[in-house]
Amino acid sequence: MTTGLPVRRRYLAIQLRRLRTAAELTQDEVWRALGWSRAKIQRLEAGNFQRVKAGDIMALCQLYSAPVDVAQELIQIARDSRTQKPWWLQYEDVLPGAFVGLEAEATVIQEFNIGLIPGLLQTPAYISALLEAAVGSTSNQAEQRLQSRLERQRTLLEREKPPLLTVVMDEAAVRRQIGGGTVMSEQIRHLLDIGQRPNVEIQVLPFSSGAHAAAGLPFTILSFSDDNSADSVVFLESRGDGFYLESEAEIARHSLVFSRTRESALSVQDTTTFLEGLI
Repeated sequence: MTTGLPVRRRYLAIQLRRLRTAAELTQDEVWRALGWSRAKIQRLEAGNFQRVKAGDIMALCQLYSAPVDVAQELIQIARDSRTQKPWWLQYEDVLPGAFVGLEAEATVIQEFNIGLIPGLLQTPAYISALLEAAVGSTSNQAEQRLQSRLERQRTLLEREKPPLLTVVMDEAAVRRQIGGGTVMSEQIRHLLDIGQRPNVEIQVLPFSSGAHAAAGLPFTILSFSDDNSADSVVFLESRGDGFYLESEAEIARHSLVFSRTRESALSVQDTTTFLEGLI
């Protein structure tokens, strides 16, 4: 098994490419403007570095007119890369948007969820019901979060080459009446509709399966190459920003857990029949 790019190095490279694209600059225009070599900007955007100078990231952010909060985040990542802090630890200084940025680059997404419908498959009404129950959000913040989640879905699932999305969700996720019967009926119909797409596979893990490999452990595996056994990261969601795992052992373990959990779940076809019975 090959090892992919460390999480924050990948995230930094992704953001640098996006900022340059937003600034409508080519790589050649960038290296000439900063007096660099062509190879330097290519290495940075490919993530082919172990450590990077904060001053280089600062120069790029200034050239790209990056938002202050984004620039500060990327500069801090560059500074941290100069220390001996292990890449695989939890990164509390990486903003929640890091997951969305990595998710948008993934070619394969494998997700196991327990109590809720996965975010990429939620309807607007279902999302609104969740946000209404959230603590500490104003109505304006809830609306912004709703729109950001819908944009996340559109950006990922409606693009020209969407990722292969394989989801296993516990029966509790489709049984829990988020927003009431009408909202859940609409949500189940949405699962049936989106499950017909060639890049989407949905399986329900029934209560009757009993104990299973992923018991109590919701997680997402993001893969960034055609071979999803390589160049992957595992994301464990938490109340904060979550944990990123990228060692070969952790990726292999979670891949095995996901595979065995799929074996315990209803097949894709049987899941369709099961969901139809809930409407």
